[in-house]
Amino acid sequence: MNPFFSIIIPTYNRAHTIRRPIDSIIAQTFTDWELIIVDDGSTDATQEIIETYKDPRIRYVWQENQERSAARNLGIRLATGGWICFQDSDDEYLPEHLEVLFEGIQNHPEYKVIRTGLLIYENGKLVGKSAINPSKYDQYPFECIQVYGFNKSVLNSVIFNPKIFIAEDLHFLIKIGLNYKILVIEKWTGNYFYNPESSGGVGRNYERNLNNKILCLDDIFTWNKSLVISFVIRQRCLTELLLLSGHFGYQRNKILFGFVRNIIVFFRFPLEYIKLIIRIVYVKIGESSGLYRTQGRF
Repeated sequence: MNPFFSIIIPTYNRAHTIRRPIDSIIAQTFTDWELIIVDDGSTDATQEIIETYKDPRIRYVWQENQERSAARNLGIRLATGGWICFQDSDDEYLPEHLEVLFEGIQNHPEYKVIRTGLLIYENGKLVGKSAINPSKYDQYPFECIQVYGFNKSVLNSVIFNPKIFIAEDLHFLIKIGLNYKILVIEKWTGNYFYNPESSGGVGRNYERNLNNKILCLDDIFTWNKSLVISFVIRQRCLTELLLLSGHFGYQRNKILFGFVRNIIVFFRFPLEYIKLIIRIVYVKIGESSGLYRTQGRF
């Protein structure tokens, strides 16, 4: 008999964190699940650690490195459950997560997409939780893919774009939102652990990551004209500013080119670009002076 839930974890060189999501899935109060771990070409001890688990509900699959979207798509193809969930290789479910989803599915059979909320941790400290009363500059409800459940029929038509590996979940979830209503259960049933190394921000791989995010956002503009559009526009402006900041830190010969790109984005979204600059200045003054701290930053 096929399981009710198929849970897919893409992973790459996460031997130091992979036990966290696996252990949290094994600890679920709802036990009718399968776990598919798609190893995207790890070169560390990820496989050895996963193989220490003898639970027959856990499947390990290895593929050549193709990034997260391709790994998730492979997991979708292998899934046998009627409902599909995604988890990251460094986050975790609270024990009742699948049970909460199951009850929501049973009580609201008209929905094919369901989600709860995430508690957010940084440096081991709880710093917030996913919002249910967002501003127009938030991406709610198109975030927190770790606590979503999708009827498998939904994923027959919507999959991850394999060319996108930064903000690929936003890209995917907005496509879902254009076609399906999302049932939001106001319970926080997962823990998200902020990791600056995987945030897609300004590091040594800044140019590759940020250019991929720009690819993602510009693609969204071609088919989405309404859903969280203010958030997407602000992210487009912010990403160009981060790219310029990266040039200052790592490739000064590209600074002039970065300024030109920012001018182009300014003329594309002048009002939102100015609002973002004002927001950044306001936030930075508060953080540097210690007089106030702005929730959500940019």
